[in-house]
Amino acid sequence: MTRRRRSSRAAAATAVLTGCALLLTGCGIKRTGVIESGHAASVKVPGAGKNTVLYFVSKEGDRLVPTPFTLFDGYTLGPAALVRLLLDGPTGRAGEAGLTTALPRLPSGTADAVAVSPYAQERGMTVRVPFPVGDLSALARKQLVCTVGVSAVADTLSPVILQGTDTTLPSDECDLNR
Repeated sequence: MTRRRRSSRAAAATAVLTGCALLLTGCGIKRTGVIESGHAASVKVPGAGKNTVLYFVSKEGDRLVPTPFTLFDGYTLGPAALVRLLLDGPTGRAGEAGLTTALPRLPSGTADAVAVSPYAQERGMTVRVPFPVGDLSALARKQLVCTVGVSAVADTLSPVILQGTDTTLPSDECDLNR
């Protein structure tokens, strides 16, 4: 009789486990593939104070990434120096993170040809560079416009005109959503 009870208990336990397994596998959740969620969240980095912001291209090559460039207390960089830093490309941690630039390197001996006009409230600033700007990609233009427009004048988003050896582009502002 004990053997019969053991068999029926084993059969009952097997039935319960099989029933639970069937219930769990048939819960109505269907399999799906990987869902693309886009890029990581973006963060606004202020340009005022001791941080200057240089805009480099993401390692994917599809957007600009604000990269703080911290100076010592009491030191500031002029807009032309910001442009030269930008044209040199990312260094340090920005370079290690895979950031790049869409801008051309400065031709040898032309660093002094980079100039930025003084800020004027009604027209912003004009950036003069010693290379053609007409064929620059949208990202390359935005690198210049955002770096100068955000960092050159504290607490001000300045319009920027780009002037190269071939043409002068219309005034533009840093709008990373376009």
